[in-house]
Amino acid sequence: MSDLADDLDQWTGPHTGLLAGLRADRVRPAVRKAMTEAGFTPMDLGDGCRAWYRRSDDGTHALISHNNALDGDPTVKDWIVGQYGERGGFVEVGGLPLFRALEGADTLPSPVRPDGSLVEALYPSLQQALDDLG
Repeated sequence: MSDLADDLDQWTGPHTGLLAGLRADRVRPAVRKAMTEAGFTPMDLGDGCRAWYRRSDDGTHALISHNNALDGDPTVKDWIVGQYGERGGFVEVGGLPLFRALEGADTLPSPVRPDGSLVEALYPSLQQALDDLG
């Protein structure tokens, strides 16, 4: 595992429960269930920002949040999803309902191209990101 991956494990703590201060009873049951069933765990990003985190086998990780928080109305188009490279690069899409953010976590391409160069891009829709990078 890389140093960054080790650091992420330290930030997220043990993967068996929520971080101190990130209480499950403060997250809507529908959001908590959807996120945990998709393999996400809460992560404190610092400065009061939080996101749901899931590491991939390819050295990338996905983050999903609602206005820098773990909770929000799952039907409102305020969720953001991103794929992030271990050594840099990101592909983010905002303005999504939760189910589309979860779909994005499964479909957004890696922010690292086959030649090793990094993608750093914000997209207004999942389709535009997939059309551009897919």
